[in-house]
Amino acid sequence: MLRTGADYRSALDDGRVVYVDGEAVKNVAEHPAFAGVVATMASIYDASCEPGSPLVDPDTGRLAIWTTPYTEAQHELRKVALEEWSRRSHGFIGRGPDHVAGLLAGFASAPEVFDTEDRALGANVVAYHEKASAEGLWLANSIVPPQMNPADPTSRVRPLEIVEEREDGIVIDGAQMLGTGAAVADAIFLTSVRPLAPAETARALSVVVPINAPGLSLLCRRPYATAGDAFDYPLANRYDETDAMVVLDRVLVPWETVFAAGSTEVVNRQFFGTAAHQIGNLQSIIRLAAKLRFLTGIAAKVLVANGRDKDMALRGQLAEISTIQTVTEALAEMAHRCAKPDANGVWRPEGKYLYAAMGQQTDVYPRAVKLLGELVGGGVIQVPAAAADLRNPDEAAAMDVVMGSDQLPVEERVKLFKLAWDVVGSEFAGRHVQYERFYSGNVAVVRNYAHRHYPFAEVEGLVDEFLGSYDA
Repeated sequence: MLRTGADYRSALDDGRVVYVDGEAVKNVAEHPAFAGVVATMASIYDASCEPGSPLVDPDTGRLAIWTTPYTEAQHELRKVALEEWSRRSHGFIGRGPDHVAGLLAGFASAPEVFDTEDRALGANVVAYHEKASAEGLWLANSIVPPQMNPADPTSRVRPLEIVEEREDGIVIDGAQMLGTGAAVADAIFLTSVRPLAPAETARALSVVVPINAPGLSLLCRRPYATAGDAFDYPLANRYDETDAMVVLDRVLVPWETVFAAGSTEVVNRQFFGTAAHQIGNLQSIIRLAAKLRFLTGIAAKVLVANGRDKDMALRGQLAEISTIQTVTEALAEMAHRCAKPDANGVWRPEGKYLYAAMGQQTDVYPRAVKLLGELVGGGVIQVPAAAADLRNPDEAAAMDVVMGSDQLPVEERVKLFKLAWDVVGSEFAGRHVQYERFYSGNVAVVRNYAHRHYPFAEVEGLVDEFLGSYDA
C-alpha cells in the first residue's frame, strides 16, 4: 500500500533529536522551520496515491524512484517519475526521496560487491532496498567528513568511524559534514564518497541509520523558511530542505542495515562498481533541468512585466538563460536515451552525457542566477517589506504612485519580484548558488568523472586518421 502524506507526517513524530536556534524541536512536522517542506513532500506522497500517477511503477505498485531498471520500459518509467518529482518541487529539493532511492536501487543490483571473505553483507543491501521501497521511505545521506585543519594539533574534529564490532551490530562515533534534508527524512545513509586509503579501515563503513536512533543528533543551520510568510519568501517557505551537521555518539547500527564495515575496498567500489552512481545521479541532472526551467520562466515574466521583452540586448540575456536550461535538459535526455544494460542487466545512463552535465553544474546555475539578477535589476529591492504593507490603505495608495498599473496590478508585480528575490538575493537564494557549486562534490573530482567517461581514444583516432592522410 502506498504511503500517504499523513503517513509521512506521522512518521516524523518519533523522538528524533533535532536542534534549531539552540532548542530541541519537539515535532519537526509542526515546527516553522520544517512545516513548509514537510507539506510539500506530503503533497507528493499524496499525488502518488492518485490513480495512474506517473510517480508509481504499475508493475510493483510502489514509487518508481525505487525501481531498479532491468528493462528499457523500467528505465523509461524511472525517468518519467523523476521528472514528475522534480516538476512538483521545481528542482529546489535536491536530496529528496528520489535521490538516495536511486543509489540503493543501484547497490541492490550488484550485491556481490558488498560481500567479503569476512562478511557477506550483500543480502543486507537487497533486503533494505526491498524494505525502503515497500514503505516508500525518504533516505537522506551524509557522505563527507567535516572540514578540519590537519595542521591544527588542537583540533577535536572526529570524522565518523567504527569504534566497536559486536554480535548485534557495529558502533559508530563521530561526525559527518552535512545531512541535507535529514531533519525531515526517515533515515540517513552514511558512508564516505571520498576514496579511502587501505589503512582507513575504521572509516570504511556504509550503513543506514534511522533519524531517531539513540545517540544521533542533528544540528541545523539557520532555517530560511522562517524568514517571512509564503508571499514574501515563496520558495524558502515551501522548499527549504534544511541542512544539518550530523553528530553520532556511539550509535549502534544493527547488522541488517550495515552494507560495509571495515572494508575500504567495498566502500571504494560501492558507487562505481555498481550502477548506483549513474542511475542515482540521473535524478541530479533531471532536477537541475527542472530548476533552470523555472528560473527561465521567472526571467521571461520579468521582461514582460518591465515592458522590455522587445529589447534585443535583454532578449539576448534571456536567451542565454534559456540556452543553459536547454543544454542541461538535452544532456539529461541524451544520458537517458543512450543508456545501455551493464553486466548485471541494469540500464545505466550514458556517462559521457551524465557527467558532462554534472561537470558543468557548478558553473551554469550560478551563471543563470547572475543573469536573472541583471534582468530584475532594482525591481527586487523596489518592493515593500511584507504582504502586510499591501493591506495598509495609506501604503497602498503610495505604492500606486511607485508601481501602479491596470496592466500589472501592484500586488501581482510585488509577488513576481519577491519570487525573483528568493532566487537571486535571499539567504535561500545564496544557499542554492553555493549548493549547486558543490552539489556533486569537489569540482575537480566531478570533472574527472566526465574525463573518465569521454571516448578520447575515438576522437584521437579521428585526428590520427587525418594525420595519416598526408605526408611532409
